[in-house]
Amino acid sequence: MRRTEQDDNVLLDALRELNGWVADDDGRLSRSLPLDDSQHAELAEHIKIFADTLGVRPDVSRTDEATLIVLASEGGFSLTDVTFAGRVETAYITIAGDLAAQEDPSLSKGRFRWLRRSE
Repeated sequence: MRRTEQDDNVLLDALRELNGWVADDDGRLSRSLPLDDSQHAELAEHIKIFADTLGVRPDVSRTDEATLIVLASEGGFSLTDVTFAGRVETAYITIAGDLAAQEDPSLSKGRFRWLRRSE
């Protein structure tokens, strides 16, 4: 089943709700998160659970005091990818606390209302 323009608009609207996630022309969805080693380890555990649950295979790496998460999908990113990104972002806000708030003071749990919408 092919995605429609409306489907693409829904995906882009959902992605706009996520702080710092970037979609490129190659269908990659990525985010760099400033975390220390213990925060990285905690987030990595959450990522494993989210990835297994949603059936996605993110590339997670650690460089220069940051965690880089990349989802690459043929044909571009999907609603599942954006849902994964939303779950990671929520976990990041919980784990990083003040650090996440410094990155974007407007962060709040209510920002992820779209995760509860029916498809």
